[in-house]
Amino acid sequence: MKEKRNKGDIFIALWIIFGVIVILGFFVFSMIIDGSAGLGYQENGRFFVCDHAEVVEVSKTIWEISNIWGILFWIFIPLTPMGAFVISNIQEKIEQRKNRFE
Repeated sequence: MKEKRNKGDIFIALWIIFGVIVILGFFVFSMIIDGSAGLGYQENGRFFVCDHAEVVEVSKTIWEISNIWGILFWIFIPLTPMGAFVISNIQEKIEQRKNRFE
């Protein structure tokens, strides 16, 4: 017999998948443009990304995308596991309440 999937389990899986996509996306994008805006800088209307000792000039749009990826990366590093933990705790409390009323 097929087990019924809980909505909480699906939400946890989606949350973790989204977090992994954000984290991996940051690394892939940084590798493609040879650096990140978080380590880079702006100077006289020019935009640079850095990776270790290498500095690469990029367009303003690429620099801004890199900056957004960097911000999302640092937000989702702790939020991915914490979010899954919180969702599972909420799911557990809901199950306990259901069992009390049955």
